[in-house]
Amino acid sequence: DTSMQVPAVVRQYIRNARPLFDSAERKIPSVDNLEKELTKGFQFVKYYYPAYPVPKVVTYVGLIGDPSVALTPNALAIGLQMYLGKSFSAYNTLEAIDKFPQYISRRFEPAYISANCFQNIAQDIYPDKSQGLSLIEQMIEKGKQWYLVDKFIPATDDSIKTGFTGSQLAWCRENEGLIWSFILQNNDIYTTDAPVIQNFIGEAPKTDGMPDESPGNVGQWIGWQIVKAFAEKNGQLSVDQLLKTDAKKIFEEA
Repeated sequence: DTSMQVPAVVRQYIRNARPLFDSAERKIPSVDNLEKELTKGFQFVKYYYPAYPVPKVVTYVGLIGDPSVALTPNALAIGLQMYLGKSFSAYNTLEAIDKFPQYISRRFEPAYISANCFQNIAQDIYPDKSQGLSLIEQMIEKGKQWYLVDKFIPATDDSIKTGFTGSQLAWCRENEGLIWSFILQNNDIYTTDAPVIQNFIGEAPKTDGMPDESPGNVGQWIGWQIVKAFAEKNGQLSVDQLLKTDAKKIFEEA
């Protein structure tokens, strides 16, 4: 009996994951479209970074809270249990909502899989080293991340890349100048004060001090716009050269 050779904790894990596996088979019966999206994205990765090794892609079904995407030395692993639709019952238990508020779990949709994969690839190529830097530097460094993701999946809607709702993204585009003015008037953009930085960068339902229509993480969005403006003025720079450009230089010259 081979089951006797499997540790009890593993058998329990499999039993707990089985209903999620069944749900994943119904919600995502085929990964053909995902394979096409990943293939196209990796073509762009190889265009900008010819030496980057394309990983093997593995889909799996684990438990709620297991990684939605994990880039390991051996593979890019996609946890389908985190893409079963925002209304999926397992995301709406009290325990799940405590871990994943609805402004996060609304993104647990198949449409986000490819973007999440290339966010991981971008972080592997250009790791985030912004912790401890000033507000404006962190905004720009994190803006570089979205700039790189945008290069890999240019046809993907910006709302998917950013995680903003369509209305939040529209609000940002319509109020870009006002957002920047608010940040300048109410904060020292060179502050390293963690609570101030957290208000503008990172997951949140909205940005404190701004209208309810605002998204959280508005600082990364502004940083992305600054990086794009700098890139347009310095078309001779490769993507890699731009990423390696000092954040303060990008801010001063954008």
